[in-house]
Amino acid sequence: MSNRQMRYHFSDCVLDIDSHTLTRDGQVQNIEPMVFDLLHLLARNSGSLVTRDQMIDVVWQGRIVSESAISARISAMRRAVGDNGKVQSIVRTVPRRGLQFVAKLEQAGMEETSAPPAAHPTVKFATSFDGVKLAYAVSGSGPAIVRIQHFPTHLELEWQDTIDRKLFDALGRSHTLVRYDQRGSGLSDISVEALGCAQDVEDIKAVADAAGLDRFALLGTSSDAMRAVEFAVKYPERVSHLILLGGYVDGRVARDKAGPTNTPETIEAMLREGWNIPDSPFIKAYLSLYFPTASSELLQTLVKMVQASSNVENILRVREIFNNQSIAGSLENVCAPTLVMHSRQDAVHPLAEAQKLARGIAGAEFLVLESPNHYPLPEEASWQVHVDAMLEFLDREN
Repeated sequence: MSNRQMRYHFSDCVLDIDSHTLTRDGQVQNIEPMVFDLLHLLARNSGSLVTRDQMIDVVWQGRIVSESAISARISAMRRAVGDNGKVQSIVRTVPRRGLQFVAKLEQAGMEETSAPPAAHPTVKFATSFDGVKLAYAVSGSGPAIVRIQHFPTHLELEWQDTIDRKLFDALGRSHTLVRYDQRGSGLSDISVEALGCAQDVEDIKAVADAAGLDRFALLGTSSDAMRAVEFAVKYPERVSHLILLGGYVDGRVARDKAGPTNTPETIEAMLREGWNIPDSPFIKAYLSLYFPTASSELLQTLVKMVQASSNVENILRVREIFNNQSIAGSLENVCAPTLVMHSRQDAVHPLAEAQKLARGIAGAEFLVLESPNHYPLPEEASWQVHVDAMLEFLDREN
């Protein structure tokens, strides 16, 4: 089985996405990453108008940028492809609106390469401080990143899942990715007495130690942003980069100072009612809150994975813990470089919670993702935006 490589052919140029190179008349052009990303954005939207806001969202990841900086990258891009602002044979300026890629794409798309697919990772086991066995898997190569995912998890099923597998492959091309099943889920010990953030912090350490990692990046999603922050505070010497996706400072009950709503009780009833029903419509409705744009087929896949990952009692125990937890007092003690990303229209945890995270951590960078989902799905433009942002952030020396 072969991998595929994306190349765009136009004029006398070839834009090779996987090798991140631009050649013109057979000569490699020396261009900076943002110029390459701008050209890629225009080429993959060939014939369509790309607005200034789209350019900022993708190339600058939503950061504030001056008009002169944008103009400089556009000029550099034109020079690299042998175009200029007067001729505009490759990229046309649409006054007061944006840019349009107008060169004919002689060949665009996926080309077969002989690179082997990512090997199925071997599952190993670490032992935590209290004897709990934790399943973990290692894939990819390069600097290490430990990913901790919203409870429950399942190493084997995640590797097959279309949402997560694409992310694993993207990170694994340049980094060693370490994933693990949290206590009470997946291939780790299911029947455990202690569940909570304090135990989870020590579990991260146990997995990192078993994998031979001294210093590594930490990616925490959703409630696991709390685990990631607490680990970074307790073991600052171990964390090179901290990435928080879809996270929050205060749990649902903790953030509702006027008194808890009925939402936790409603969800608990849905979970109890539908947990043991195959292809449960109750669990499907619950997951659709996280991924409102997901297809029925994708939701069905997620339902099966969640049901296979743990039991309803563990699910409810973990939900109660994080609904009542707050990490507000820990934020000021984070010293690792931090990137906070959050979907603008996230209906599960509001954007305001991510803003609290970013404001509370000194020097944190904040990126808003244009998605209605808890975190972007692979078919969304914001999926590539958040992957590119992660990789660019991880590439920085700290």
